[in-house]
Amino acid sequence: MSENEDRAIERRFQRNTYLVIAILFFAGLQFSGRRMALGVMLGGVLSLFNKRWLQGSVRAILSYAAMTQTGRVPIFTSSKLILRYLVVGAVILAAVRTGEFHPAGIGFGFAAFVGGVMIEAGYQLYLSFQSASEEENSTEE
Repeated sequence: MSENEDRAIERRFQRNTYLVIAILFFAGLQFSGRRMALGVMLGGVLSLFNKRWLQGSVRAILSYAAMTQTGRVPIFTSSKLILRYLVVGAVILAAVRTGEFHPAGIGFGFAAFVGGVMIEAGYQLYLSFQSASEEENSTEE
């Protein structure tokens, strides 16, 4: 795949994640109330934050490994992966303890990236069926 195709997929993932967060937010607000909608929003923000932090950590680990070519990564660099979970967990715990955020909403919002990936998978499946159909039509002619 080319770099432009990679960027296009990345943009679609981002857009799909925002779409899933918005749908879940309005569905939570409509069917379960304000606490659920706030939980979805907090979970969605944490999902985006988590993804961005993970990308930065992995990029740092891979660039360091590529530069040194030793296969070893400094402990602080790799510990950022664990620190990320601790920060996200602490925010979720604090939010649930306030009573303003529904735990299920936080979970749904945090899983919004998965929904974005599922939308992209469906789109890629559609494209593969479409290209197979076009190939079949061109072979018949």
